[in-house]
Amino acid sequence: MQAVRFIHCADLHIDTPFKGLSEVHPELREILYQSTYRSFQNIIDLAIREEVDCVLIAGDIFDSANKSLHAQIKFRNGLKRISDAGIPSFVVHGNHDPLDSWSASLEWPEPVTIFGGEGVTHHPLIREGHVIARIFGISFSERAITDNLSLRFENHDHEIPAIGLLHSNVGKNTGHEPYAPASIKDLSSRGMDHWSLGHVHNHLILKEAHPVIVYPGSAQATDPRETGPRGCCLVTLYPDGSCQTRFVPTDVVRYISDHLDISQASTHDDVIHAIKERCEGIADGMDRRHAVIRLSLTGRTDLHRELQRGNNVTALLQEVREDFEGRDPWIWLERLILKTAGHYDVDALRQGNNFFSDIISLYDELEDEKNEIWQEIRKALTPLFTNWQGRRHLEELSMDELLKLAEEAMNRTLDMMVKDT
Repeated sequence: MQAVRFIHCADLHIDTPFKGLSEVHPELREILYQSTYRSFQNIIDLAIREEVDCVLIAGDIFDSANKSLHAQIKFRNGLKRISDAGIPSFVVHGNHDPLDSWSASLEWPEPVTIFGGEGVTHHPLIREGHVIARIFGISFSERAITDNLSLRFENHDHEIPAIGLLHSNVGKNTGHEPYAPASIKDLSSRGMDHWSLGHVHNHLILKEAHPVIVYPGSAQATDPRETGPRGCCLVTLYPDGSCQTRFVPTDVVRYISDHLDISQASTHDDVIHAIKERCEGIADGMDRRHAVIRLSLTGRTDLHRELQRGNNVTALLQEVREDFEGRDPWIWLERLILKTAGHYDVDALRQGNNFFSDIISLYDELEDEKNEIWQEIRKALTPLFTNWQGRRHLEELSMDELLKLAEEAMNRTLDMMVKDT
């Protein structure tokens, strides 16, 4: 039996309205709007170029906030390109594109299999008249599915590779809503050789064999918080159950979050030059993709107090944006975050015998992760992650993140109390 080669993608979110980018130049706004569909076109191009056996799409094809017929037609036309190349495709629906939100009047190309929501079904993948794999799947019939759908899968024929296609939240720390929740143990007990999952927007290989469990991540980021490459997986599943998974970037616009130490800058022009140079360096390593960059300015500098005044940081932001306007590919400086500190001598202040040294010593105590005060801090933060209505937009803070926040708090305290020296 030969190996099975396929594309595994998910979370296309075609025609997603981009939020938080109201100031974007109109030309870039159009690029952003088209990027989700263009990333899908890149997946199709890859499938045809690699002559894969099939394409698997694990849900959230478009965003429910914009479930337009136009988006569905664009998706249907994309599948037709795959079909015209003789490549079958298999599709399940997720929480953003449940079956009850799709048009029943659209006709789909012949080799397209769209799984229903009544129960798990399986369909053969055929090459040259021979069944080379079976694709199992189930769609979300409605948006909020909280049942463990993975337990409905069951395969008893181990002569032919079995691939499970599912939109699911595996584990408890994914940062996504717990729809169709499952565990790795659940997935490992259902007789599948490969789980092709959707829902989590980061590329993750949860298990490398027996069975392989993979999230390809979103095909195109739609939020500045979704940083780094986005794409799909080119998968080769071998008869012995081993698997080769190659992540292939398909994104058109890439979001980057970075920091820039400006401690050596002595003028505003120095800062502007350093920002432009860092942005250019980021863009040069992105294979001609458009770049949306969020940059934090760090370091102890004599410019700190000046940068804090009025709209000075906004002025720097606008200057850089104007300089990059019309560049191809685009560089858009989405935000400048000021994390600099004054140029005072913290060590000297620490050695003093006064109020300043007392303040610094309190912050120094926070460097000990086992200090009991951290329990009090976490207790104080608990309502944000449990009771607050906006909690779904937050992720629990790691110890490293808390330590960085403590350092920033110390710097801000000293900024308000100590004159630069």
